[in-house]
Amino acid sequence: MAGLYEIWQRAEVSRRLDVLSGFVAMCVAGDDNARRRLARLVAGAGAALSASPPDLTVAAEYLDELVWWADTEWADHPYRPAEARPDEADRQTRDYAKDLRHAVLPAHVRHEMARIELSLEVRFAALCRQPGLDCRIRQDVYYVAGRAAMALDLGHLEVAEQEIRRMEQVGSVKPRGSHCR
Repeated sequence: MAGLYEIWQRAEVSRRLDVLSGFVAMCVAGDDNARRRLARLVAGAGAALSASPPDLTVAAEYLDELVWWADTEWADHPYRPAEARPDEADRQTRDYAKDLRHAVLPAHVRHEMARIELSLEVRFAALCRQPGLDCRIRQDVYYVAGRAAMALDLGHLEVAEQEIRRMEQVGSVKPRGSHCR
């Protein structure tokens, strides 16, 4: 299901465009020329993202121009949004991607993804509630659960299920007395 990677890429551009265009809109509120420039950039990126297939290169070029403009004019502005840390950016992008994939995937695929996601959440929670779970094993469980979630986000359903099984195997290992610091 290669289309989900494309959805992820669209979601990344859309997220960054939304955050930065909102900031720039606030900054150019009284300037008609600047508002027209912002509208041109946002419309261009939106059209590129909405094309079939989406033109991510063109959308990214519009986004780059918006970033350059914001960096040039408002780099020191106290409310200029900073680039999100990688983990936060991924969480935000994942929310965007879920909305985008919901709109394009057939119902049976969405249902299968929801089933696997629920299975991941339930099994992950059960493993994390195990009393006396060794810290290193807990870290490994978190890591493998993240891999399963990532595989699911990218539409690799079989890989996601394989990672869920791997997570359960990791979580069932007997602790060796190691402690995390």
